[in-house]
Amino acid sequence: MKIQQLIPYKFSFFLGIPVLIFLTLQLLGFDGLYGQDSYEYLRYTKAIQQYIISGIHPGTFYWPVLYPFTGSLLGFGNSALGLHFLACISITISAIYLFKTLQLLYPKNTNTNFYYIFTFGLLSPYFLKSGLVVMSEMMATMCIVLMFYHFLKSYHRQTSFILVFFFATCALMTRYATLVITFPVILTSLYFIFKKRIFKDLIIGGILSSLVCIPFIILQWDNLFGGTSNYFLNSWSPEYYLKSNYITVDGIQSYRFPNLIFVLYVFIHPGFIFIGLLLAFFTTIKNKISFSFSQNIFAISIGFYLLFLAGIPFQNIRVLGLIFPIVLLFFYPAFIEFIQLKWLQKYITAITITTIIVQLVFFGGTFKNVYKRTLFEKEMCATITPYQGNTLYGFDYDIAIKGRGLIFDFKNMYEILYDDFKINDLVLFNPTKLAKQWKGKNPIKNWNRIEQSYQLKVLEKFKDGWYLYQITSKK
Repeated sequence: MKIQQLIPYKFSFFLGIPVLIFLTLQLLGFDGLYGQDSYEYLRYTKAIQQYIISGIHPGTFYWPVLYPFTGSLLGFGNSALGLHFLACISITISAIYLFKTLQLLYPKNTNTNFYYIFTFGLLSPYFLKSGLVVMSEMMATMCIVLMFYHFLKSYHRQTSFILVFFFATCALMTRYATLVITFPVILTSLYFIFKKRIFKDLIIGGILSSLVCIPFIILQWDNLFGGTSNYFLNSWSPEYYLKSNYITVDGIQSYRFPNLIFVLYVFIHPGFIFIGLLLAFFTTIKNKISFSFSQNIFAISIGFYLLFLAGIPFQNIRVLGLIFPIVLLFFYPAFIEFIQLKWLQKYITAITITTIIVQLVFFGGTFKNVYKRTLFEKEMCATITPYQGNTLYGFDYDIAIKGRGLIFDFKNMYEILYDDFKINDLVLFNPTKLAKQWKGKNPIKNWNRIEQSYQLKVLEKFKDGWYLYQITSKK
């Protein structure tokens, strides 16, 4: 089937593929939960649902609340399913509006617009993965894409700026860091509003934005400025631009490249776009493309965000994903020039098919580790179920065990130093894997106290060096 024949069904492809993968993963036992953050979202989503039912306040939350709040409405009775489905729908809407943005900017290139967003957007390995796990990044990304679409629509078609403010606020109420991306667009929108004296857009946009903030105000009244206490935000400094090693609350971190190189991954890493180097070449080295108004806006937002990330003492591919759709839009004129090469046109069908296959292979390799971790967490929970009711000292996987409903007296080895260990208490730990990163920190200090003062019996052995121990006696 030729691309031209797929165009009438474009939205079905953008919707159908994520939903099909989502349903397949659910049938295979993957529920989108993995790592510590997803379980914290799950915990708070359940707390919000309980608040709606009983009026018991859910308490404070470290991040904005729009993702768990929306997930609580979608997944009443099954919070994990609601959060997982919300991420899936978010990637669908993101892909649709990326396509609509290209249609707005390049209306004569419908076939190319569809292929570009389908292949390098929807099937981008990290992008697709982000839409299949319980995390807030994809919902925040969707809001960013919607904000840019409505901004450019307002600029090119002289329509209202109201939805620009609305979706910028939605993004902020999902992830605080999005403010760095949306800020240049908000300022530009304000400039046009004051220039054209269309204050109605500002007033109505402000009212709608205020409505979006209501869940946050209600749920976090006692913690409205909690985001400003973020350790990494407060640690921001340009000195980290050239650093790749640092000691933080996350222990000792060592990376291959300094932060300024790491943030460039979003342009060239195969997990994002494997032809990024080619597109960067056509955009910069050949210098044949003069930047349009939209590309200048894209470039400013990208630059602001990457310079912001480079000053924070950590490296995480997930946070780069927020800006990836804008990088995709920024690269599009270079892609147009690239595919017009005569030698490329001779093999366009074969290259099209090959590119899609390559993206799917990269996605499989990227998603494998996430899938394996989730199954490992479920396997670990099933194995230690008979030991419920005991005190369990743990780190890392204890969050998953608690999140999946097992009943222990949980003692997290990261939070504080303990000195009241008792006979028959359980310890879930991986001393080999955690020794380097957490040297001198609470997890290793607590482990050393246990190991040096007590006899331990191995109850269960898991892969990758994880053990469930029982304290049997003092040494």
